[in-house]
Amino acid sequence: MRSLTLVLVMALSLGISACGDDDEPDSAASQNTVASDVPDIVGESVDDATASLEEAGLTLRVVRRDGEDLAATADFVEERVNVAVETQDDGSELVTEVVSTG
Repeated sequence: MRSLTLVLVMALSLGISACGDDDEPDSAASQNTVASDVPDIVGESVDDATASLEEAGLTLRVVRRDGEDLAATADFVEERVNVAVETQDDGSELVTEVVSTG
């Protein structure tokens, strides 16, 4: 009985240790990257940046406002550009950084 228990524990330990994700993550989807075909929108107002991106077939999403990260979904949308904005004295928002695409 004792040897059967030992064999069972060893088999379960081996089975559990074999579980895991050995695959390398897809570098494009797992890293925050900025695609080279994104128009330069840094310094533009959110409205102007949105228009520039739409002309290029892309969409804008604000993920950081005035230095604070905003809630955002983790889904990958190839045409989406995530940006950081800063609110100006007149209340308008300027794009300060292209954070990532997707």
